Amino acid sequence: MILFIEKIKKNDLYLLALVAILILTTVSNTSNAVEPIIGTERSSDARAISLQDSLRASSSGTASLYLNPASMSMAKVYHVAMNYQFTGRDNLNDWGLVFLDSITSSKIAAGASLNYRKDSLKKSDFESWDARLALSASLGENFSLGFTGRYVRAAQDLKSSSEGPNGSAIMDKSGDIQASGFTFDAGMAIRMGSMMTLAVTGYNLTDTKTIYAPIVLGTGLSLNLLKMIFAETDVELDFTSYKSTAVTWKLGVEFLVQERYAFRTGYAHDFLNGIDRVSAGLGFSSTRFAIDLGYNQDIQFSSRFRLALGIRIFVG
Repeated sequence: MILFIEKIKKNDLYLLALVAILILTTVSNTSNAVEPIIGTERSSDARAISLQDSLRASSSGTASLYLNPASMSMAKVYHVAMNYQFTGRDNLNDWGLVFLDSITSSKIAAGASLNYRKDSLKKSDFESWDARLALSASLGENFSLGFTGRYVRAAQDLKSSSEGPNGSAIMDKSGDIQASGFTFDAGMAIRMGSMMTLAVTGYNLTDTKTIYAPIVLGTGLSLNLLKMIFAETDVELDFTSYKSTAVTWKLGVEFLVQERYAFRTGYAHDFLNGIDRVSAGLGFSSTRFAIDLGYNQDIQFSSRFRLALGIRIFVG
């Protein structure tokens, strides 16, 4: 243990201390919080959920299709993932299937995903389909670019007169179909040495005019210490869901034991809506498969949580 501590630079300890201070100073007052609208959370996998989706700079696995397509080229893998997520209070079920192959081609990584969501609330009857096709290419050893084409369809029995946060309308349309069309994401990832990676991703870069596919800019900075401790901090800016830009700060930390067992935790703060979230998760990985369990809890809304289970199969 002494040798392990000595290997960690003092600057890293100062960084962790600063992060702890930021967490303590950003926790919000419950009375100011605005509850999210059903179905607006990003589909993801169990590992990402337990880390507050703070994987934009280092998600070389199947979560790349949701967070940053450029990350697909950062590791040679051939994975198939099956994901399930349940959101409490909304009674929302999310089933997902993901394929990722960065082995077959030496230059291009490719992936595809399909998510289906359905709730059990009679007042909203929410249902959505989300299909993605992603490509990524490495331009040198330390820089990669990625592109994701996305089709999203969302149906909900709410009308345009229904008000959302800040008094703005939840939907631009009335009736059942609230979103139906194509958009795309684009991202890049830059390795800065063996320990740090920087990433930037733009989401839904065509204006879909729906809260279910808002224009978002995300940045991420990851740190890998001795291949035992992984930490990433992310910032997201949502430009179109609300009258003003929504800024969310996220932090995720993962501890690996014997390269098989993973212990994860995370924290996020939504500055506009006044929401704090905490998360935790576990993971087990063998040479052929991995199982992940993630839990994400809203502090201000005790009945609102996300519980996720994922199975990843390592084809190659």
